[in-house]
Amino acid sequence: MAEQISRRSFFKGGLATAAGLAACSIPGAAAAAEPDEGKQLATLLDTRKCIGCEACVEACSEVNLEKYPDPQKPFPKMFPNRVPVEDWSEKKDVNDRLTPYNWFFIQHAEVERKGKAAFETRRRYNGPGQ
Repeated sequence: MAEQISRRSFFKGGLATAAGLAACSIPGAAAAAEPDEGKQLATLLDTRKCIGCEACVEACSEVNLEKYPDPQKPFPKMFPNRVPVEDWSEKKDVNDRLTPYNWFFIQHAEVERKGKAAFETRRRYNGPGQ
């Protein structure tokens, strides 16, 4: 006698099959899996060579200048109303945190190691190709 399938198992299998078929029929889905020639996929930073000069932060800003957003004002009403509208277009030169116009920054901190003051540097990156 054939094994009976529960209603839940039937729907799970059906949904998985439908999702697979839908993914295969999306135009350009197969092309998205292959990288474009000449397109940057990632940024490699050797943090062992960092001296905290922030030249890499400036270079990142210059290279990605055309990728930064250009918001049109006035901004649309946010939903829900409690979501604040943040306008960074007037603060493009902020480089001590991640913003829509600064995808990389260096965080400096003074720490104490074995009773002596030492400086610690950490890099934060949040740009394309991450």
